[in-house]
Amino acid sequence: MTTATLSSSSRYYRPGLMIIGALLILCIFWFTSRYPSLFSKSAHLGQAVPNMGYSSEVWKTTATTPLWEQILYSALNWLASMKVGMTFGILFGALLHTVLQYYPMKIGSNLYLNSLKGALVGIPMGVCANCAVPAACGLTRGHGRVEVALGFLFSSPNFNPVVVAMTFTALPLAMSLTKYAILLFIILVVVPSLISWLERDKTLSILTTERDGMVDYKAVNEALAMGRTEKFLPVMREVLTEYVKNVWMLLKPTVTTMVLASFLAALLIILVPWQQLLAEITPARLALVSVISVFMPIPIALDVMFANQLQQQGVHAGYVMLFAMTLGTFSIVPATYLWRDVSKKLAVSLFSIFVLTGIILGLVF
Repeated sequence: MTTATLSSSSRYYRPGLMIIGALLILCIFWFTSRYPSLFSKSAHLGQAVPNMGYSSEVWKTTATTPLWEQILYSALNWLASMKVGMTFGILFGALLHTVLQYYPMKIGSNLYLNSLKGALVGIPMGVCANCAVPAACGLTRGHGRVEVALGFLFSSPNFNPVVVAMTFTALPLAMSLTKYAILLFIILVVVPSLISWLERDKTLSILTTERDGMVDYKAVNEALAMGRTEKFLPVMREVLTEYVKNVWMLLKPTVTTMVLASFLAALLIILVPWQQLLAEITPARLALVSVISVFMPIPIALDVMFANQLQQQGVHAGYVMLFAMTLGTFSIVPATYLWRDVSKKLAVSLFSIFVLTGIILGLVF
């Protein structure tokens, strides 16, 4: 093999490794976990779920179980339901971060189109709004656009084909159409408009990653363009080293956030008197339920299963629509990510928009 051929082929080592890594992560997640799990949830649609936080119990409790054990086991059950999706989110987010370090995202200035692009990528992913956070975090920390990350985050748990089919099967047509019309409006109009408003004076100061000893990615790409020859093993070692560093940087805040979220979710599940709260519909109760529903971090498709369960139990349609719209679409986990990495105003605005949407839909239905 000539030097020119080696030089030509070596420039493809890094993108080749990243493509192989993406295919491995996606195929393992999709075919061994996510889609089998979604099809199982679809098959069990209409059957009772333990509560609004998770669809299956590893650690079971009874009415006589001490309160502290109920809270602990509920938190552990929630973490168990999230472990696979969150592992994927961290691994895929770190890969996005690594890719964007070497190859910065070239995307237009049209915020509305950018949000749509992120949503289209999110559709097949099949991760909940919580597990989508590490991927969104990897994107923005790699200098990607926040509207792309939010389009991905909102579409992944809602527009997945299996979830869409479950929604239209489990809920009345008016509720399903209303939910997806509002979600499209949020992705295509609300998100880009909010970001445009926040950036009216200057670009959002998004948290990015700068580490000592980082590879000079620009210099690497320039040298390759000039014909520098590289060996495969050193390139693989370099890419893997950067990837592992990015995994670690996502793992640290994610584990902390998830543990805290698990106990907050458990407290809401165990301590809130749900039967009494949902027995009557009033503006004050709707407001409280909407805040809790938007706050609550849940696995993918549980919003559909829980709303369907409430409907079967004869709960007021306003509450059914409220949960169908707000439960699982946003939560404290993405709100924390936006607050920490992007913009406090954006985090509060989106949380408030979903709470207000839930209240209005509860009154209308």
